[in-house]
Order: sequence, then C-alpha cells, then structure tokens
Amino acid sequence: HACPYVKGCVPLPKADGLYWGGDPVQAQKAMKDERLEKPMSGFDFKFFIQTTRWLPSQLEQEIKDGTWYVATVSKEVLFRSRDRLGAKRAKPLWTEIIELLGDDYKHIRDQLYGEEDD
Repeated sequence: HACPYVKGCVPLPKADGLYWGGDPVQAQKAMKDERLEKPMSGFDFKFFIQTTRWLPSQLEQEIKDGTWYVATVSKEVLFRSRDRLGAKRAKPLWTEIIELLGDDYKHIRDQLYGEEDD
C-alpha cells in the first residue's frame, strides 16, 4: 500500500513510497488521514493473508532455474482496479505483469491460461 499512516507498516526499500504490512483494521482510518494529498480507498491497498518463506539462497536459485520471474512494475499497475469491467473480467495482475515483460514470456501465460485476447 502507499499509506505511511497505517500503524505498524514498514517502507519497502527501493519502492518509491510503498509500504508493507500494518494493521488492516486501522488502515481504514489511515486512508482518510488529513495529512494525505487525497483520501485513499480500499483499491489503494493489497493485503495478503498467507506468506511464502524460503531457505537462505533458495529463492535466488529458483529464480535462476526459471521457477520465478523478477519484474519491475509501476504502482499504477499494482493498484489498478481488478473488479469486473462490465461483462468482461479485468485482467489478473499476474497476467498483466507477464505481458509487460514482453513476447519472450508470452508462452508462459499461454501455458497457464491459453491464448488471450489483448
């Protein structure tokens, strides 16, 4: 999320104003904090219930093996509304990021989801 006023949140390094964690209940109050340029909404937050942990160097090895892909993504992409867009579902975040990586990664998306209309 991008709200520095959520109790217990931690700034992410190299993330240009993004924060990790904090109290999700208190976040509802923090998103209306008068110190913000403009009030935030629930779409400005992504809270995840579960986590994945790796042994030392395990993640780096899995990236080298091609199990994971590293991407730099803008805040606009991360926090774009993924609600339904009329009769059509919005593109899932993972799919959009894979597509932004370029044609070299298109086959990965197609393996999991089949070919999609752009």
